[in-house]
Amino acid sequence: MRMDCEFVKLPFEFDVEQMAQEVSQFSESSWLPHPSKHIGNSALPLISYEGQDNDLFCGTMKETPHLQKCEYIRQIASSFGEVLGRSRFMRLAAGSDVPIHVDAIYHWHRHVRIHIPVITNEKVIFHCGTEKVNMKAGECWLFDSWRNHKVVNSSQETRVHLVIDTAGSSRFWDLVDSTLSYYRDNGNYPSPQYLNYVPSKQISILLEKYNITPVLSPGEIEGLIEDIIYDMRENSGNDVSKVKLLTKQMIRFCQDWRMIFSVYGYEGKGIPHYLNLLKSTQNTLSHMNFDVHVKNGQLSKTILYARVFSAAISPAVREDYEQALSK
Repeated sequence: MRMDCEFVKLPFEFDVEQMAQEVSQFSESSWLPHPSKHIGNSALPLISYEGQDNDLFCGTMKETPHLQKCEYIRQIASSFGEVLGRSRFMRLAAGSDVPIHVDAIYHWHRHVRIHIPVITNEKVIFHCGTEKVNMKAGECWLFDSWRNHKVVNSSQETRVHLVIDTAGSSRFWDLVDSTLSYYRDNGNYPSPQYLNYVPSKQISILLEKYNITPVLSPGEIEGLIEDIIYDMRENSGNDVSKVKLLTKQMIRFCQDWRMIFSVYGYEGKGIPHYLNLLKSTQNTLSHMNFDVHVKNGQLSKTILYARVFSAAISPAVREDYEQALSK
């Protein structure tokens, strides 16, 4: 999610010893490799699609059996009072890194990731934009995933973070704004509130159930694309004439998507029409042999495909349609 600055340290602090103890109960077989196969990167799902071991962002989110074994981690997740999406423990092996990248898919346009270091040290450095920080164990951090970012673990120790995804309510973003204001006025962050571990405490966690529609509405399609157009225009290194050409094609896609939606909406019989529009638009774009970049340096077409085209029809609906065709 785009933010006003690279990093924000929220005013919370957590019991490092208890978190580390809960991480330590899991065997190596419980950890999943990174979906992009980045060496030294692995994760253990805590909140996931249907509570299973997967990397999916969309659909009904449930607690995994792993999370149900972690009493204090459940208390931490509940303490934010927010609706939570995909969440996990993330490991970064000694001497490894998370390669520089931008989080471009639909999920990250609406979500922010809360980072709570569990096991770390001063040689683990998080880079975002032009800034870098060493997140200390027990702290609570946000970062702007729309900027180029990477993590480098130069130590001899495996780093483990608890990461929690949320879109955040107005109350959450008010907290972010007030924290930033305090930092800008005082040069340091406000004193954190410590969350004690309370054995056998009964808590509940709000989990996402509706995080993507079967077909994105015309209004959402337009909003996502208008943001890309704005970013293209903000990049002074782009050729203005090429920006206009690509903008025109994006607007044509919005217009035609609205036309189809006005007839079929979420009905299954509209899926082939949506798919044909996606295919024809991608074909047109493939013949536009020039590069236009958004402000963070990423190719506009890459962002369009990742953020809009991949989510325009939900993965579940697309899979159902393809299975029906194969019968």
